[in-house]
Amino acid sequence: MGRNWGGDKVDMGYCENWDRKQGMEWRRRLRMADVMAVVVGMLILFPLAVAGQNTVTIFSEETQGYERIGTALIECTYRYAWLQDTTSGTRMTPDGTLLSGDSTDIADDVMLLQCGGPDGISRFYSYSQYYRDSLITSLVQSGTNDFSSVGDVKGGTDVQIFKNWPKTGRMTMIDKMLDWFEVVEAVPDLGWVVTDEWKELLGYRVRRAECSFRGRDYVAWFAPELPLSEGPWKFCGLPGLVMHVYDTDCQYVYLLTGIRQVAGLPVMMPDEQYVRTDLRKYYRTLRRYIEDPIGFVTAGMDVTSIRLTTSEGKEVDPNDPKLVNALRYEFQEILE
Repeated sequence: MGRNWGGDKVDMGYCENWDRKQGMEWRRRLRMADVMAVVVGMLILFPLAVAGQNTVTIFSEETQGYERIGTALIECTYRYAWLQDTTSGTRMTPDGTLLSGDSTDIADDVMLLQCGGPDGISRFYSYSQYYRDSLITSLVQSGTNDFSSVGDVKGGTDVQIFKNWPKTGRMTMIDKMLDWFEVVEAVPDLGWVVTDEWKELLGYRVRRAECSFRGRDYVAWFAPELPLSEGPWKFCGLPGLVMHVYDTDCQYVYLLTGIRQVAGLPVMMPDEQYVRTDLRKYYRTLRRYIEDPIGFVTAGMDVTSIRLTTSEGKEVDPNDPKLVNALRYEFQEILE
């Protein structure tokens, strides 16, 4: 989950004064919620003019539907923070705030965890991206050609986690990279070690637990007063809700900021045609998508030429190496 589409305003003249941060921002901005959103971002950054015998326009007016897969009784809000650049020397605190370095290396998101229902199905997803998707959908349905307001809205990660779906003991992760990808695996046994250390968080007494999972060591604080064996992302299996969890390198942090009871809250899942894959293939595809977004978008298309221009009409080389750069952080799951 360590990347997202921002949504803040774009400096239209950035191509003339490109630096590493702006390159990271371009790759981050290409991470859209759906094909329609990809077009909006590319029109904001590089209004497309495509020339040649065979041309392509990346556009879709199809809106996204959902299916109800369960019911939740509790909705938790988390602040999710991660380091976008672990090579710069920037460091975070366990709370996800700046310890040292450049604050722009830290990205954050507002995440929702819906859980506690009778069927045990939970959903963890970005509220920021949900809000942005809703705005895009409403604009598409209105028939407008003006999507400039989308650029003022900060988005989030497209990754969603569903525990105990498609059946009890299984977990589904979905993500959007033009196509929807789906990875189904067993709900993990994290092998938690519970300690005798306690503190208070949001008025609850929370207890410390530790685990190692897929290349990282984690510290979690859970609330026995809230008897939900749930938590953000893939975390679960403790005798209480995980309210705060972070890896010991402080590159990924989840911190509870609110909790509410909601009777009969529907747990919804995008009703899409998923590309089913395994975890390793998913991360290989994700790396390609982040490191070379234009190449990823045009791969397999019968395109003889692509012409990108700024709003001032200045042409940008789609093969410019500044548009392709190595990932500057490690994914949360480090697979050997």
